[in-house]
Amino acid sequence: MKVVLIDDSHAVQRSFGSLLASVAHVDVVGCAESVADALALIERQMPDLVVLDVELRGGELGTEVLKHVVRAYPGMQVIVLSNFTWRAMRQELLAAGAHAYFDKSNEFALARDWIAARAASAYQGTASP
Repeated sequence: MKVVLIDDSHAVQRSFGSLLASVAHVDVVGCAESVADALALIERQMPDLVVLDVELRGGELGTEVLKHVVRAYPGMQVIVLSNFTWRAMRQELLAAGAHAYFDKSNEFALARDWIAARAASAYQGTASP
């Protein structure tokens, strides 16, 4: 499973990327910090999964990336990994097409496990759980 990480924090890119490096059948193929860089990376790499932060460099919104992916690449999965824990925001992004929403402060392992389950499922040729 090809994954791109879209987050303005290099620390998050490194730490979550390191977590994903231990997951079988997952390959992090790039990182981006802004909407423009994210869209270019997605177009270039055509990942299976986009891990997306809500707030990107310069205050840009990850929702713009989500909207584009949902519209242009309907088979591509997007999960949100954010510090914003507001229930309304979580519901809004899930309604907009995100496949899952995880809190950076305490759900890194859950996000990794979610990705690992889908990678294993894809590798085995079965439908995603």
